[in-house]
Amino acid sequence: MATASERSGFLDGYLPYLLRRADQTLSAPFYDVLNRTGVARSEWRVIAVLAESGEMRVADLAEAALSPQPTVTHALRRLEDRGLVTRTVGADRRERLVALTSDGAALTATLVSEATRLEAEALAGAFALDEGGLDELVGRLRELTDALDARLVGEPA
Repeated sequence: MATASERSGFLDGYLPYLLRRADQTLSAPFYDVLNRTGVARSEWRVIAVLAESGEMRVADLAEAALSPQPTVTHALRRLEDRGLVTRTVGADRRERLVALTSDGAALTATLVSEATRLEAEALAGAFALDEGGLDELVGRLRELTDALDARLVGEPA
């Protein structure tokens, strides 16, 4: 692999590519865990969001899970069949609310714990991430995401 000073191609400096590459590299061990537990990546995003946010409308869940609504709807069917989520009719009869069951919450807690452990293991010793650098990186990525989101909806950053 080329050293940092030898890298000069477009992809070596293209942030979306680098973020995706980091995501794939960091996530690979956790994807193995998901495969062993029979949880698809789309299902994982859904249950992780529900664990953090509680009951949600399907449209809001799709947005928070960073997935198209049809993908979330299919994931919800599979999760509901396994007894991990429930769907109920909201105040507006067309609206569906989704929540984790106790089994879904237990599985999600186990997966969150494993994801956290694997992330810490993968990042141990990585440049300055051990000494507050990870918090700084995460903070900067949140700022970037917020600024980009604001631009998309036409708000000043």
